Amino acid sequence: MTLPAPIDIHMSQLAPAITLLGTVVVTLILALWQKDSRQTAATALLGLGMAFFFNLSAFLGEREALGSFGLRYLADTPALAFNFVLLVGAALAVLVAWDQLPRMHLDHPEYYPLLLLSTLGAMVMVAAGDLVTLVLGLEIMSLAVYVLSAWRSRARQSEEAGMKYFLLGAFGSAILIYGMALTYGATGSFVYSDIVSTLSAGGLPLLATLGGALVLVGLAFKASLAPFQQWAPDVYTGAPTIVTTFMSAVVKTAAFAALLRLVASVFPQLSPWLLTALAISVAATLVVGNLAALMQRGVKRMLAYSAVAHAGYLGLAVLAVDNGGVQAAIWYLTAYTFMNIGAFAVLSMVVDFNDQGDDIERFAGLGQARPWLAVTLTFFLLSLGGIPPLAGFVGKVMVFQAVIDAGYLWLAVLGILTSIVALFYYFRVIGVMYFRKPEYQPQSFSSTASAWAIGLALAGTVLLGLLPGWWHDLLFTVARGVG
Repeated sequence: MTLPAPIDIHMSQLAPAITLLGTVVVTLILALWQKDSRQTAATALLGLGMAFFFNLSAFLGEREALGSFGLRYLADTPALAFNFVLLVGAALAVLVAWDQLPRMHLDHPEYYPLLLLSTLGAMVMVAAGDLVTLVLGLEIMSLAVYVLSAWRSRARQSEEAGMKYFLLGAFGSAILIYGMALTYGATGSFVYSDIVSTLSAGGLPLLATLGGALVLVGLAFKASLAPFQQWAPDVYTGAPTIVTTFMSAVVKTAAFAALLRLVASVFPQLSPWLLTALAISVAATLVVGNLAALMQRGVKRMLAYSAVAHAGYLGLAVLAVDNGGVQAAIWYLTAYTFMNIGAFAVLSMVVDFNDQGDDIERFAGLGQARPWLAVTLTFFLLSLGGIPPLAGFVGKVMVFQAVIDAGYLWLAVLGILTSIVALFYYFRVIGVMYFRKPEYQPQSFSSTASAWAIGLALAGTVLLGLLPGWWHDLLFTVARGVG
């Protein structure tokens, strides 16, 4: 009798995810007995810190294998690097929500467990080495975010955001799963390495290409790439600002991490028209995101369309995956997490307890009334616009250089032109803060935890711009691990 092969499980690789899962259970139990959500938030931060430590140990230590469960759950350099981005983004989102939940009367016990569960799903996505694991992580992440989007249950706008995200998200997941089925029919496997081996040996490239196209559409929805970006502005605007803060960084990071791995490993074996279609989608995203942001009067909706535009810049890195695009994408997402969470954190301090009042007129005179918020928001907006010497500038330089090396000069030119357009709507907010007299009384709400989140985000934005080498040097090995 032949015994089945033992399952390869490496606990050191699974430790960050297991730690986060344990923290989800502890925070949920604690939330049921504690009326003050700050204690649950502190537990969540402790769990995120422990997961960060385990991830750092795996990142810097010797690795006995590239993954567990037959390379279905990967622990290579890209997966571990993306985990850092996810954990930092989640920790900053917890700090932003620390005092805002009680202030906005949204202090329900399930908030932090759901936030951690969504982060766990994102970590599974970035570590996925096969399509089943990818969908498992995607659904764990998405189901939690659907609930968080409708967290303000008595507000029609929030309920609409949650329902819209749920319906469109289910549609996108269905397309992705159908693409998985076609890919399995063509190759007989869900594992990326087995798919590549089968296609290299002949396989059914036409059926596999059709499956790959549907998988690309499903991930393009989560990454808010055109023409699948329609949900993002409405959901970002309707969801509570503290939830949008989390979504804008963690969900985007997970989607692009999954897309990068597929493009690096599986797509080279498929028809080249898939990359052409992706290039057209990226170009449309750059144009639509920036032009739509230019026409917005609400700062929250403007930042939502800005997030769509930045998905386009990240798409440039995906296209250049063999020319330094992986390093560029990880670096850009690190910078984006700091500057975008920082901008939304400031916005959460400006709106009222009903999450209203994000019109640009509300920012008039903020430079005089609340100079700390105005200065930090200025730095974040300048970085988002790609102004040196901040992190956003270095990130865009890396992305443009990678896409030029990959042969997409026209996309690099388009990216530069749309970056110039972006400066108009970023500088418009800055101008209103400093050069217009206030028309409304600014909110007097203050929060030590939010101040810490804004300060840490500001430090990351500035230091990554002034000292970009240390993180970039750590990522030199990424390209060897992503495939």
